[in-house]
Amino acid sequence: MEFAIQVWSPYLNRDIECLEERLQRQATELVKGFRKLSYEDRLCKLKLTSLVDRRLRGDLNETYKTVTGKKKVRKEDFFVFSHRTLL
Repeated sequence: MEFAIQVWSPYLNRDIECLEERLQRQATELVKGFRKLSYEDRLCKLKLTSLVDRRLRGDLNETYKTVTGKKKVRKEDFFVFSHRTLL
């Protein structure tokens, strides 16, 4: 589900809920004996994180790679850096 997440990531709550409901919730119900558990309990037992958390982790990884120069893009095209010092 993370394929091309940097290109396509829903930001409307209804789209996020739809994706989470249709894909991950239903997929976790397919595991034998898990259907009656709550979604959060299924995630915990399967050692999975929610799609929202995985998208956030992906965004943070991409930001880190951009800021530290690990990606071959101009970070100035994405961020404005301030060189102020705190007193």
